[in-house]
Amino acid sequence: MEICKILRTLIVIIFFTISSSVKSEINLLDQKVSAVDLILLKYEIFLTKNFNRLYKGGGIPQTMILYQYIDSTVKYTEESGFFVNIYAYMDKNRYTREKKYSPKISDCNAVRNKIFLNKIGYSYFTQKKNYFVSESELTDIIASRILSISAISVKDKERIINDTQIEIEIIHPNKFDSMKCRGRINQVELF
Repeated sequence: MEICKILRTLIVIIFFTISSSVKSEINLLDQKVSAVDLILLKYEIFLTKNFNRLYKGGGIPQTMILYQYIDSTVKYTEESGFFVNIYAYMDKNRYTREKKYSPKISDCNAVRNKIFLNKIGYSYFTQKKNYFVSESELTDIIASRILSISAISVKDKERIINDTQIEIEIIHPNKFDSMKCRGRINQVELF
């Protein structure tokens, strides 16, 4: 009897040590990555890489507003598809001490346009739309830079882009002057 208990305990210990060591070994080559995960990663890389387009270069601001910091999140849900949030923080020193300015819808659109196309889409002095940005340009850049996955057909790429929503929040140092705009990612005018 005593020997049976010892053998049973020994077998249980051996079983748990072998099974736990097998579970702890993960072969990364056997892991599968979904197209959604890949697209999320490509969005994050694209956005992070192009945020520097919003900062000043050569002493002249590249957009109508001088930004201190830019951040983003990209999410996916089966119900609503991809959702891109961009947070643009206005320069605290400039907009609390030097200049009084409240962001407008044109500034919100300029953030998206500058990140995706490196164009503002508005006249620098009058802030009127100059038609340098189009829906087809936005669709083309997203399809070629973010959705360039061979397993996705052209028709599916177009559907994914048209279903992708974007929300841009320009955060003013005075939180009451902050603003948001949203719409389809390839929509020329966000509201």
